[in-house]
Amino acid sequence: NTVRLWNVDTGENIRTLKGHTYLVKSVKFSPDGKYICSGSWDNTMRLWNVDTGENIRTLNGHTSFVWSVSFSPDGKYICSGSWDNTVRLWNVDTGENIRTLNGHTKDVLSVSFSPDGKYICSGSMDNTVRLWKVFTGKCIHTLTGHTDFVLSVAFSPDGNYICSGSQDE
Repeated sequence: NTVRLWNVDTGENIRTLKGHTYLVKSVKFSPDGKYICSGSWDNTMRLWNVDTGENIRTLNGHTSFVWSVSFSPDGKYICSGSWDNTVRLWNVDTGENIRTLNGHTKDVLSVSFSPDGKYICSGSMDNTVRLWKVFTGKCIHTLTGHTDFVLSVAFSPDGNYICSGSQDE
């Protein structure tokens, strides 16, 4: 239920962030390093100040476990994937759920922003990867081929490729 901040050089636990009421499944630093976003099985995400450990805001909207969180490259948005089959887009400054991306038929286990911030990819227990336009919410591709859950997705640094990891054989 906690998030811990560790010093790489000393191995010291700098700070323990408490507030979630169930296990924390995903954590990400903002691109500027000022914030941490945590996604939890308490159906929420929390935005933390790295320097103070303060819980700046709690993002509510998912109706089931939050599996994955990702910051946009400019740090203005967070996307999240949940067991409620949705990907959600959030405004970091206000905590507003700007858009809900519907299309997956089972739990969304992984989300990632493209390097240019124009796209989100998501991997799901429906065995698909979906590519979404961020500001329209439109799914522009459903990528098939996996025969089991898609557990992880990522964009290449140039944004030309998506890789996906699954438990298929």
